[in-house]
Amino acid sequence: MKKISVLLCAKDAEDFIEASIKSILDQTYKNIELIIVINCSSDKTMQIIQSFSDDRIKILKSNICQLNYNLNYALSHASGEYIARIDADDIAIKDRFEKQVKILERDNYDVVGSNIEYIDENNNIIGEKKYPEHNKEIRDKIFYKAVLVHPSIMCKKETLLNIGGYLGGRFAQDLDLWLRLMRNKNIKFYNIQEPLLKYRIHSNQAKGNSLTYADVAGYMFRESIYSKSLKYFLGAWIYFAKAILK
Repeated sequence: MKKISVLLCAKDAEDFIEASIKSILDQTYKNIELIIVINCSSDKTMQIIQSFSDDRIKILKSNICQLNYNLNYALSHASGEYIARIDADDIAIKDRFEKQVKILERDNYDVVGSNIEYIDENNNIIGEKKYPEHNKEIRDKIFYKAVLVHPSIMCKKETLLNIGGYLGGRFAQDLDLWLRLMRNKNIKFYNIQEPLLKYRIHSNQAKGNSLTYADVAGYMFRESIYSKSLKYFLGAWIYFAKAILK
């Protein structure tokens, strides 16, 4: 049974991180480590994490308030063959990892996500979102819509390391990652067509803004030059328009 390293970055996450951690430790797939990077927190996040007596938890501290840096910091301490993501306010369905590992190993995929359920601050289900299933559809639609949910993702660690981990700007680091991975036509993406993640909607979470869309427009323009693809050039203008209109 291969090991999964779960990356979780937490900043002032006291309201929801307990449920998030519990959902990882309670997975049916047991060979895991949970690497938590506490960055720029001033609340009770550390005390909550330390209340768990489970040697699968690794706690790291960072005073750099930048998600891509902290994800790379966690990745550098990962000992598993697979990398999984979750955010500090989300909840993983109990058999999420078991199902993702099965797809990774049976069909030799490199990046596996899933559909999601939206929940509110009280864990009530308030919606659901489906994402394209197969590799070709994911690749064909990325230039104009979200095709993968970062906190639902599991991938091979070597896949991340081979492209240098997380880069990008301040926002939309995940999209930058997908675009760089897609340069390699041999990398296969897949979304399991059931919600394996409860994605929380609440008042304190980071939300898309004009700067996010501006970063995405920049990534798309870069890829249009790199790949000489008109679809990415079109995508750059789509997100440029969103940045202006936001």
